[in-house]
Amino acid sequence: MKNREDKISTRMEKKGFTIGEFLVSLIFIATIIALLIPLFTTARERAAQKSTMLDMQNWSEAINSYIVDHLKPPTNPQGRLNYKKAIIRELSPYLKIIRNVDWWGYPYRIWTGKGVIQYGITTKDKKEFIIASFGRKGFMEGWRFDPKSPEQGLFHVDKLEDYEKDIVLWNNKFIRFPKHFILNSQSRSEKH
Repeated sequence: MKNREDKISTRMEKKGFTIGEFLVSLIFIATIIALLIPLFTTARERAAQKSTMLDMQNWSEAINSYIVDHLKPPTNPQGRLNYKKAIIRELSPYLKIIRNVDWWGYPYRIWTGKGVIQYGITTKDKKEFIIASFGRKGFMEGWRFDPKSPEQGLFHVDKLEDYEKDIVLWNNKFIRFPKHFILNSQSRSEKH
């Protein structure tokens, strides 16, 4: 009888986890974290992509407004955008926020005026411009625009590497960008 009372009192005094319970809990938490990290990474990359595209639209609107006011394009920065370029001073009245890097931290690329050759495009008018982000890794991917097949500029975002693709805006229109942005804007317009 005393043995039985000892076992009952030992069980009642024992509080906390056993090593086995602790390991099971640890494995469970690690599994949840392993499942959530890719979701957070994808969400962060998608947000960076969307914010970059919004910034590019702001630059585009600023360039268009400058052209309307001055009847000529702003100074051609010939690619890499930084605060020392004349285009920053010229467009600052047209921009609420001057953000010269994309949301991955790489400088935007802007080319303005006639005779620019980028992405297989040769600008023919002084009012033309190209704005680009080289994506998540900051390297130009080598894509070329084909005016006979403009839809080839759309791309699916199925894996993390797809965020490394360039985003290109030519004369106020995206010509290289993720396909889901079209689907999202179409579904919004259908609701209204």
